[in-house]
Amino acid sequence: MRSHLSKVLLFVSGAFVLTLIGMVIVTGLKQNQGEKKDNAKIQVVSSLNSYGEMAEAVLGNQGDVQSVITSPDVDPHDFEPTANTAKQYRNATVIISNGGGYDEWSERFAKSNSHAKSVNLADMYDYHDGDNEHYWYQPDVVARLTNQLVDTYSEIKPDQREYFEKNAKAYQQKAEKLTKLQAELKADVNGKGILATEPVFDPQLEALGAKMLVPEFSHAIEEGNDPTPAALTKWQTALQNHQAVAVINNTQTTSKLVKQALEEAQATDVPIVPVTESMPKDKSYIDWQYDQLKSLQKAVQS
Repeated sequence: MRSHLSKVLLFVSGAFVLTLIGMVIVTGLKQNQGEKKDNAKIQVVSSLNSYGEMAEAVLGNQGDVQSVITSPDVDPHDFEPTANTAKQYRNATVIISNGGGYDEWSERFAKSNSHAKSVNLADMYDYHDGDNEHYWYQPDVVARLTNQLVDTYSEIKPDQREYFEKNAKAYQQKAEKLTKLQAELKADVNGKGILATEPVFDPQLEALGAKMLVPEFSHAIEEGNDPTPAALTKWQTALQNHQAVAVINNTQTTSKLVKQALEEAQATDVPIVPVTESMPKDKSYIDWQYDQLKSLQKAVQS
């Protein structure tokens, strides 16, 4: 009887020990998986380097950022993704697209990667067909995108939210010089007429209260078409009647008619302000925007 009882107790004790061992192993595996997840680097892919700079500023040491379009000589409209581009998007945990039809290839890759979190500027700005999709020229894009990235990154690494918030605030503080300059410019530009060879800079101008003259000219050039004779006549009239205080010229797009339009501006002493659609290689996003706004300020105050 005593021998049988000892065997039973020994069996129960052994089973209990095995259960405890199993629980320890399972708990250890879960903790290890959790640690791997928490320590995993966030992989960000941005279609444009202007957004990539903001993404990197907020992300800090918690991952890596790759920007696809890094050369001002590449037109995102005509960009042809390579096998390497596809691989970048496939391995991404966060994808940043401009949207609004500007970088359709990026939007397609984002949709095909169901595991990645997608940040789309067009969605953030409630894009509708025909809207201006050059969101990096929106005056509030720094605050909007960096704050959105704080939320997006924090969904992946909730314990790092405070770190992401600190980084976003630091970048926003750097961009305050843009806000101050925009406030100064509004006093000079508000209600004034401005011509443009392309509408790329229009979001900034509209926020400053500028009156965009002959928009049919700039939109035709953007679409790769020749402006109509009526648009050309309106352009000439605006210059001759001194209705425009400046001409905004996208230096990355040119044509015979654009060259002619700029020559007419020079002939009537209307200052030409050069802007670019893509961020230069040798400048940060903030410095790029600041320098262009300063050029505009100099033009309208001359």
